[in-house]
Amino acid sequence: MKKVSFALIALLCGFTAFSQQPIVLKPKIQEVVVYLSGAEIQFVESVSLKKGTNVVHFKGLSPALEQNSVQVVVGSTVDVVSVSTETQTLNAQDINPRVKALTDTTALLADNIALVNNQIDAYQVEKKMLEQNQHLGGAQAAVSLVELTKAADFFRERTLKINQALFGLTKTQSKLTQLLQQKTNELTAESQKTNPLRYTVVVTVNSKTDQAVEFRLRHLVNDCGWEASYDIVAPEIGKPVTLKYKADIYNETHIDWRDVKLSLSTGDISQNATRPYLTTWILNYTSQANEGTLNATAQNLSQDKSVASAETEERTVSELNTSFVLDQHHTIAANGQPYHITLQDESLQASFEYITLPKLEMSAFLLAKVTGWEKLNLMDGTAKVYFGNAYVGESNINTRLIGDTLELSLGRDNQIVVSRSKVEDTGNTPSIGGKRSESFVYEIQLRNNRKVPVSIRVQDQIPVSQEKDITVETSELSGANLNAPSGRLQWVKTLGSGETSKFKIAFTVRYPKNKTVSIRKSRTVRSPRYRH
Repeated sequence: MKKVSFALIALLCGFTAFSQQPIVLKPKIQEVVVYLSGAEIQFVESVSLKKGTNVVHFKGLSPALEQNSVQVVVGSTVDVVSVSTETQTLNAQDINPRVKALTDTTALLADNIALVNNQIDAYQVEKKMLEQNQHLGGAQAAVSLVELTKAADFFRERTLKINQALFGLTKTQSKLTQLLQQKTNELTAESQKTNPLRYTVVVTVNSKTDQAVEFRLRHLVNDCGWEASYDIVAPEIGKPVTLKYKADIYNETHIDWRDVKLSLSTGDISQNATRPYLTTWILNYTSQANEGTLNATAQNLSQDKSVASAETEERTVSELNTSFVLDQHHTIAANGQPYHITLQDESLQASFEYITLPKLEMSAFLLAKVTGWEKLNLMDGTAKVYFGNAYVGESNINTRLIGDTLELSLGRDNQIVVSRSKVEDTGNTPSIGGKRSESFVYEIQLRNNRKVPVSIRVQDQIPVSQEKDITVETSELSGANLNAPSGRLQWVKTLGSGETSKFKIAFTVRYPKNKTVSIRKSRTVRSPRYRH
C-alpha cells in the first residue's frame, strides 16, 4: 500500500511540474545597435525560477525579427534546454494607440449620428401629424373666427419651429457624416500599415534551485538602418572648415525604441561571415573567362532572399567597421521618419581657390580643399553647404572619388566676373583638292572685384581628333597647360584686387572637303508648336 502511495505522489509531482504555467514577460528594449541595414536589439529581464524545468515566454517582439538570430545568456546555475520562436496575431487596437483612438472616435461619431437621426425622425412624425390634422371640427361644425385664428397661429408657429429644427439637424447630420467618413478612412489607412504579427521567444531552462536569474536576450531585426549626412560650414576664406557628421536613423520595425542606449555601426547584418574561395583559373577554347571569380556557393547559402530582393543602395564605407556609441538615451518611433542626430563636429584645415569653366557657365565657383578628412571614417552621403552663415546648396560626399583632399564647392561668387567670347569663326574650302579648313579664336576675360587677391583656376578645351584625316592645329593658347589626350586646357592665375586678365584660344581644324565634321557648339530647346 505504501508503494502505491509513493508512486502516486511521484506521478502527481511530475504532472504538476509538467503542467506548470509558463512565465510570461513583455520585455522592454534597453539597447539598440543600428547597422546600415538592420539592427541588433538587446534587453535584460530578471525572472523568478522554480527548481526544475521552467518555460519563459518573452512576448510582443517585432515582426521584423530574424528567427535564427536569437541568443539567450543566463547564469551558470541555470541550463538552457531549448530556444524557439512562435508567432501571434494581435488586435491592431492593442498595439497601435492611434488605431484605438480612431476606433473610439468613429464609434462616438456613429452614436451622435444615430441620436441626430432619432431627433429628425421625431420631428418628421410630428410634422406629418400636423399635416393630417389641419381640418377643424366636423363637416357641419361652424368654427369661429377667433378659434380659426388661434389654430392658424398654432400650425404656423409649430410648423416653423419644426422646419427650423429639421434644417439645423440636417446640417449637423451632414457634418457628422463627413467627419465619420474622414475618420473611417484614417482608421483604414492606419490599420493597413499596422502589422498585427508579433514574435514570442520561448526559452526552456532547468534551474537547480528556486532563484531569480537575469536573462540576457539579443536578436536581429530588419526594416531599419541609418545613413550619413553632413553639414559643412565655411565661415570665411582663410579659416578652418567645420564638418558636422550626422546620422539619419530609420525605424520601421513596428516597435518603438523608447529611451534606449543607442549605437551606430557601419556594418551590414545582411552580409554573412563566410570567407570566399578562389576557383581554378582554367584556359581552353570552350571555357568562359573566370579570372577573379569567387566560389560563392558557401557565401550565398545564408543569403536572405527578402534582403536580396529589396530595394537597396550602394554606399562606400571604411574597410573595417566603425561604431559610434551615443552618450544619451534616445527614443525613436517606428514610423519610418528619419531621426536626426549629430555624431561629431570636426574643424578641418582648408585651402581656398576659385575655378571657372566659362565654356559651360560664366561663373566663378569658390572651392574649399579640405585635408585631414580620412581620420573621420566618413561614408557616402549628402552634405548641406554653408558659407559665411548663408546656405549655399546641397552637395555629395563620395569617398570613392576623392583622394587626400576633399574638394567642396561653396557656390558662385559674383564678385569674380567671367566672360568668354568668340573672336573669329572662319571657314575655307579649296576649289580643287586639299582639305577644308576652319579656324576659331576665343577670348576669356576675368576681373577680380574683391578687395583681396584671389587664386583662380580656368579650364577650357580644344577638340581632339579620333580620325587620321582630321587634324587640329593650335596657334595660341596663352600659356595654358594642355592635356593632349583629353584636349583640356588649364590656367592657374592669381588676380589682384581690381585686376583684369585675358586668355586667348586659337586653333584650326582641317578635314576632307567631301565630309562633314560638327565643330560648333549647339544646344536644343523645347518650345510649344503654334502652327498646325
